[in-house]
Parts: sequence; structure tokens; C-alpha cells
Amino acid sequence: MKVLGSRVLIVDDDREITRAIGLRLSNAGFKPLMAFDGQQGLEMVLGDRPDAIILDLRMPVMDGFTLLEKLQNSVHTRNIPAIILSADAADKARLKALRAGATYFVEKPYRAQDLIEALSVTLERRRSNTLPPDTRQIETASSESTESTPLPTEPPERSKERSKMSATAAAPEPEANRRVLIADDDPAVVRALSVRCRKLGLEVETAENGLQAILKATRNPPRLLILDINMPEADGFRVCEWLLDPTRPPVDVVMLTGRDDSDTLMRCDSFGAFYVPKNHETWDTIKSIMGEILDIDEGTLAAVGAQRTSFGGEAPPAVREKRNKVLIVEDDADLARALDRRLKKCGAETLIASNGIEAFRMATKELPDVIIADYVMPEGGGHYLLWRLKSTDATRHIPVIMITGQSFEAGTEHSMGRETTGRSGAVKMFHKPLDTDALFRELAQHCSIQYQPHN
Repeated sequence: MKVLGSRVLIVDDDREITRAIGLRLSNAGFKPLMAFDGQQGLEMVLGDRPDAIILDLRMPVMDGFTLLEKLQNSVHTRNIPAIILSADAADKARLKALRAGATYFVEKPYRAQDLIEALSVTLERRRSNTLPPDTRQIETASSESTESTPLPTEPPERSKERSKMSATAAAPEPEANRRVLIADDDPAVVRALSVRCRKLGLEVETAENGLQAILKATRNPPRLLILDINMPEADGFRVCEWLLDPTRPPVDVVMLTGRDDSDTLMRCDSFGAFYVPKNHETWDTIKSIMGEILDIDEGTLAAVGAQRTSFGGEAPPAVREKRNKVLIVEDDADLARALDRRLKKCGAETLIASNGIEAFRMATKELPDVIIADYVMPEGGGHYLLWRLKSTDATRHIPVIMITGQSFEAGTEHSMGRETTGRSGAVKMFHKPLDTDALFRELAQHCSIQYQPHN
């Protein structure tokens, strides 16, 4: 069985997400099939026998757990690998899914590249008959070790940069496409971006509304599309919906916007688009994205220079004053308030977010000196936050201290540390209940708080 060309069934009641995944898989060389509830998914598995399944857990008619159990109970379907794509980040849900027969668990919000890597690894292992142990082997673990069982929640190899709507597995184009389409109803923004893109040697087309962008992209498909969200005729998300037609050429999308609400961030993620806020860092962020997508060498990128014109927001002072600003990311309101009170006593300026999506929005806007983040949270956990911070030029320098309420054995602790430290960017991990003196000693290494240990 070849990995490329494999038929992959996507089962999710969110039709927007299902179509977006279908487009990415098609661009990556897979053949997507789609179902919108568990019962429909079961019927399609029995009728079409896909090579792999991507499955949500919470769905009407039949949920993902029930579907997994039915597949495992049939000799005709138990060997079809299933990857869970779910917003339920609790370890109990992950372990239950693995026990029910799942191969991987990918958390929403997700990176398209992670999902494609998980799928590719799963199919490669199936082809070589080296899939991870099935549910019967998982269930031999004693209940005492349940909470410390290392879970394969992500692909083994994580991409360093942001996911793209066109996966790296896609076949190369006959000729390099270096065409950029810029769509924004603000002429000043269009002019500023056009001038810079042309200096990079790119072919540039422009549009002043979403409908014009669709028409121009149809006539002359770009390699990169830079979209404002709020435009007349059709907004940026409507243009993305149009792009979900798998018969169209693959295109990477940058969403350029002044909006920073969590819904906007989640919708950008669902489409696999790069989220770029309009501020003093806009051009530097877009330039970094272009360098990766269009394979522009560093010398050419450097020659265009730093951004001098703001696309919105206030530019920072020439020398940024140390403000001892600390962002607390914690869904436990009591713990967040306790940290907030003690940090303020140490002279820190504090911000509080209850999940990873809200935290990333705050970080891009406020640029804190250090971030304290819980590892497991709703709407974007530690992995999500670290990836968003470290893949954005404006925030990648911010040190992140990770905290967790889970207990792990030594081996699992080491594995978890690899996921959250080093290249991923967390500088330290602490366990709950917190040793606040140790936490504040670590904080003092990253900002000038007036820390006095308890006697």
C-alpha cells in the first residue's frame, strides 16, 4: 500500500473543519472521504474500506468512542488505523480513545502539518506492519499506572514552523510559482506590502475586496494569498471557503487582520491560515513566512530591511524598557489569582489568560517579559501555546515556564520534558502543588522582579 494516494475518511460534525482537512489531505497527495457523524462514518467505513480514519470524539448520532468500539469488534475493520482529532485534552479521554483502538490523538486547535505527519507515520507503519500495540495490549497496564502511561498524542517528528494549507508532501509544481495576491480594502496597506514584495523579486497582484480576490485567483492562481479579514463583497474567511475546493491549485494563506479575538484565531487555524496581526511587527512576520514558503534566501530577505511603516498598533520605543510584565496562563482561577497577588507584591505588572488561544492573543499585543503557563487547558494547551509563540517573530524570544498538575514516572517525565523544553521553547517545568519559592527564583532569572523568598 502506498502512503500517497491512500484513501482517508474524515469523520467530524464540523463541516468547515472537515472540508479544510479534506483540502489539505488532497494537496498532500491523499484521497479524502468525508462523513459528518459517527453513523455515517461507520457506513462509509464498511462500504468504502478507507486506508485510515481521522475521527472527532464528540458527534451527534454516534460519538467517536462508539464508532471506534464498533470498528474494533469487526474483523473486517479492526486493522484500519484511526487518528483522533479532538478538543477534549483530558488524559482520561486520550487514554480511553487509545484503549478503544486509536493510533494517535491530535488536539484541537491543531497544526495541519502535525496531522499530516501523524497520518503519514501511521500509514507507513501499517505498510511495514509496525503499528503501535492495539487496545488489547494497552489494557494490560494496571490501573495504578494509568495516569503515568505515556500517550502518543503528537507525531514523533514535529515541524519547526507553522502549518501550511499546501503540505510538503505535495508534488512540486513544474515551474516555481512566485506570485503573491494581496487583498485588502486599505490602499495604504496594499501599497506598502506590494512595494516590499516586489523588492523580494515576487510577482504581485492586488485586489481591493474579497470577490475581486476570488476572480483574480481563479484566472491566475497565486502561490501565496495575503488577505484582510474585513473586506467588502466577501470577507477573508469567505475567500478561504472558496479555496477549499480540492480541484483548485494549492495556496498558502496569510490572514492579515486587526482582530485578535479567540474566534478569529480558531477560524484561522481551522483553515490552516497564518494569523498575522496588523501592528509594528507585521512585515517582519510576513517576510519570515515568505522566506519559508517561497524559498527566498536570507540575504534577499535582509536586503528589504525592517518595517518602518506600521500596519496598525503602536510601534515600540527604540529601546524597550524592562517592565517586569508577566503573563499568567491558567484555567484554575484560584491559582491564577494567587500568582497574580504574589507577583504584584514583587513589583510585577501582570496579565491573566485562561487558555492558550487567549494567551497568544495577549502575548502578541502586550509582549510580556515572561510567561507562566499551565500545560493542560481548554481551547489550546501548552503545546499549542508554545508552537504559536515560537513560530511568531514578535514572541519567539519570550521565555515560557510550564506548570502541570499531573504526576509522572521518571520515564514519562523525561518524555514530557522533551515535548515542552529545548526546541519547543519552555525554559522550565514545575509541578502542582507549586513550590512558589522555586518558581519565583526561576522567574527572577528572566525579569527583574523584587523577589524575597519565604523564611
